Amino acid sequence: MYPKRVKEIKELFYSYLRQNGLKKTHQKDLILETFLTAEGHMSVEDVYTLVRRRDKKVGVVTVFRTLKSLTDCGIAREIHLGDGLTRFEHSYHHPDHHHIVCTECRKAIEFASPELERVQGKIVEKYRFTPVFRRFQIYGVCGDCEEKRPKATAQACDTEKIFARDALRMALHMEREGIRFYRDLAVRNIDPGGREVLLRVAEAEEEHLNQLQSGLEEMERQDQVLAQAPTFLHYDAGELRKLFPDLHPYEVDGKVLIDERGSLELAMELQKRCAGFFRKYSELFEDTDGKEVLEQFAEKEMLHCRSIGAVSA
Repeated sequence: MYPKRVKEIKELFYSYLRQNGLKKTHQKDLILETFLTAEGHMSVEDVYTLVRRRDKKVGVVTVFRTLKSLTDCGIAREIHLGDGLTRFEHSYHHPDHHHIVCTECRKAIEFASPELERVQGKIVEKYRFTPVFRRFQIYGVCGDCEEKRPKATAQACDTEKIFARDALRMALHMEREGIRFYRDLAVRNIDPGGREVLLRVAEAEEEHLNQLQSGLEEMERQDQVLAQAPTFLHYDAGELRKLFPDLHPYEVDGKVLIDERGSLELAMELQKRCAGFFRKYSELFEDTDGKEVLEQFAEKEMLHCRSIGAVSA
């Protein structure tokens, strides 16, 4: 976790203690630091075991009360995996997510799905409910347990990093689809000037694609566990396809006819749609590295739109 983020969390915790007339102690500090450096879903006993390695005087009751305080002030979140234990996971500046839980080995996979959030939102709106608390979890049997294979040792990875990785993958997917769209359209376009414009736009998009790909490779190089972590952010590729303009008005006998001006305007329209979609999509999440990736991609698309506009001016 980044030092700046740790400092913010500590200030939030100390503020909570002051507001509730509670004392700041070395033991509470140690429990907070232990929780922040651990990943995954931690029970009271898990945290207690880790804390005792550094200070054997800390009691399990102190650990329990401190974790409850961390939950109350938004640093931690309680989760239940169906085995009767209350576990805690990071909450502050971590994206809202759900869990798939294996009822045999208790492995839990985290995932985020804006589409699922929209469905839940529509349901509570239909029945005129104001959401106060909600949790969506799927229980089943994982593939390893189905096949009775030995369980691979899970390596914990920061959910925020996984979210940033998946946001980059989403941006890369959109960029590849955009390049394919421009190149395919250039092949079908019977107007030489329009064809040249589309190929130039595709080349500019390829440059951005290479930057995104390099960023993803660097991220995974710095954290090798990250490359193998399950997908966290699940997005609907169909929603991305809807961003591409309808070409029927330009079709002529299986080909398309779009002059230079029309090709510039079509490219600008796609960049605007893409920027708007990713900006709105990022608003579904709290302030995280993944949200920043989505916002940066939206800004990059708008910059490209403006550069195309400058050419057409």
